[in-house]
Amino acid sequence: MFTRKSRDRISIPTKHGEYESVEVTFDGIECSHQFRIWNGEPCSMFVLVKHSSEIMNRFKVGEVLKMKYYTNDSGDRVKMMDTKIQQIIKEEQGRFRGHYVVGLALAESAQAA
Repeated sequence: MFTRKSRDRISIPTKHGEYESVEVTFDGIECSHQFRIWNGEPCSMFVLVKHSSEIMNRFKVGEVLKMKYYTNDSGDRVKMMDTKIQQIIKEEQGRFRGHYVVGLALAESAQAA
């Protein structure tokens, strides 16, 4: 079970700043979707997606997607990185009820860059 203290916003440290949100685009869906990045248990990095979201069926555990990471750093505000979907957990109670927790991990190719 998640606790309020274990789920806080995360900034992913990089050589160019800290990323606060991520954007993903899927073929066949007109708009891209941008999500705030969180951290906690059981995922070190995750986003929240509403149960009713049209894109939920597009996320598959183990899949690697190109995602656009955003920062407030004026020098390098956006970076495309390969991101692996680590896990998907349906939250039915608690602070994030009505959402899926979609666990993310930077793919090895993105971490080496």
